[in-house]
Amino acid sequence: MAWKSAAETGWIGHRRFDLVFFFGSALVAASVGALALAVPGFVVPLFWAFLLFVDGPHLLATWARTYLDAAERRRRRRLLVGSFAWLLPGLLAWLAAHLTHSRAPIDLFLLFATLWSFHHAIRQFYGILAIYQHHARSALVARRCDRYFLHGILWLAFGLFSFGHPQNRSLFGFPQDFPRWISMAGMGLLVTLGVSVVAYGMFRRLRFPDESSRPLLFLLGPAIGLQLYAMFVVGTFEPLIPRPEDPEQAFMASTSVGGIVHGMNYLGITAIVGLRRHGQNTDGSIAALLGRRPLLAYGVFVVISLGYLALNAARGVLPGITPFPRQSAIADLFLVLYWGIFFHHYYLDQHIWHVRTDETLRFELGLQAAEGARA
Repeated sequence: MAWKSAAETGWIGHRRFDLVFFFGSALVAASVGALALAVPGFVVPLFWAFLLFVDGPHLLATWARTYLDAAERRRRRRLLVGSFAWLLPGLLAWLAAHLTHSRAPIDLFLLFATLWSFHHAIRQFYGILAIYQHHARSALVARRCDRYFLHGILWLAFGLFSFGHPQNRSLFGFPQDFPRWISMAGMGLLVTLGVSVVAYGMFRRLRFPDESSRPLLFLLGPAIGLQLYAMFVVGTFEPLIPRPEDPEQAFMASTSVGGIVHGMNYLGITAIVGLRRHGQNTDGSIAALLGRRPLLAYGVFVVISLGYLALNAARGVLPGITPFPRQSAIADLFLVLYWGIFFHHYYLDQHIWHVRTDETLRFELGLQAAEGARA
């Protein structure tokens, strides 16, 4: 099968696979953003579709790769049990908020959740970029430059978007209209950001002309370009739905656009890892079956993600569906449980993708031949 020759061809899976999941994801996301801008009435159904077909399945892919796999359970028992402690911060914030009748504990919790969520997304981009750099045999200095540029440009963009968008300014208690000099400084930083992306692309091609273009294309396309598009093209026109009741509703379109790339990238990685791990495995375990048949696995994940839709409804993020009063104790409980599930996902991901210390994972990601992997 084509995915077995990834190390020789320089793809994570194979050419068509990578073009769909790692590069094509940006085209899918950009199209969704354009549709949302053209027909704002589609924003809510597009967000539903994102939750059901991308966001929910990408969460479930983590658990299938760990909790369903007997070898992973034996190997990472302490991690898989201890990681559930990340449900506690939200529960403590919820308890403090409703005992003190103050939103401050939950607001601080949500601020932390937002920062960790963005950090998690950048880590994933860098992980995929590093695989392409490995295949391209990128020079050490090129890898280092790419890493600093990726982190620096995305955090700068995040800061500009967080403080520059009127919806965010009201969230932080800032005036809707900044003094003119602050607005001009912000515009100058935004222009500088865009020029920096173009200049860095030119620098990389001129400085390392013999390197494969795939690392740079992934860096400037899905990892940076699409995220800037989500924030400063789609996000500029948000909120696209009338009378949003919270920041998540205000930025439904840009969340979907950025999340599609992240989710499709993750589903692609877990699918190819499952194929390499279980492709020759003939046992009848659920993990092996789902690993050998990624389309079946995805279908199962989508069905289970109906429960994920219900969780989002219960926490009050879906417009028009509010089973519990907003900011009530039960709605806030579902809110912190939702983020606790994501904290658990973030924490697991920080520990299960370490290629330097995991020989089997290096094979599963196409970084070395099968002979080097453990049996």
